[in-house]
Amino acid sequence: MVKISNKVLLAGGLATTIALTGCGKYEDGPNFSLLTKKQRLTGDWEMEKWIPYGQSNLINNGLNIDIEFDKDGNFNVQVITTYSNNYGQTYTNAYTQKGEWEFSSDKEEIELDFDDNTPDWDIEITRLTNKEFEGEVDMNYNYGQGGVFAQVFSQGSDKSGDGPGTVKFEAEKD
Repeated sequence: MVKISNKVLLAGGLATTIALTGCGKYEDGPNFSLLTKKQRLTGDWEMEKWIPYGQSNLINNGLNIDIEFDKDGNFNVQVITTYSNNYGQTYTNAYTQKGEWEFSSDKEEIELDFDDNTPDWDIEITRLTNKEFEGEVDMNYNYGQGGVFAQVFSQGSDKSGDGPGTVKFEAEKD
């Protein structure tokens, strides 16, 4: 029979307590994960919901968004828009942008720095597991200076149409 000392049990209990209290950072969880936040974020994500303020979900309604975060701090976003004109012709446009990402100092946000003239994004994380990524993007910038995404993300970004607002999203890992 193996005898475990009180010191080993105390150290194990302390480590578990620290791990459990350090993981519950995001509003919608998870409360515990063996993976670091960086490990959970790294990979290919497919948007399931993209809901601008006052609107309904735009994904699969003419809009598809994929984003890849790599462990070295680079990201790649691909946006595909599909629309039909009054004559029944369908058009598809694909936009791709790259840049660098990093967590904010408290790791509650992801900061995206695009390689072109697109203004930086701050993504507030509300849930981050190995398979689910949810949050909000504050689209408060001047679309006239926003690069190719300006046209795509200006659609219905607030009730008045006068400017940007908050977009809530949900993504799943590919």
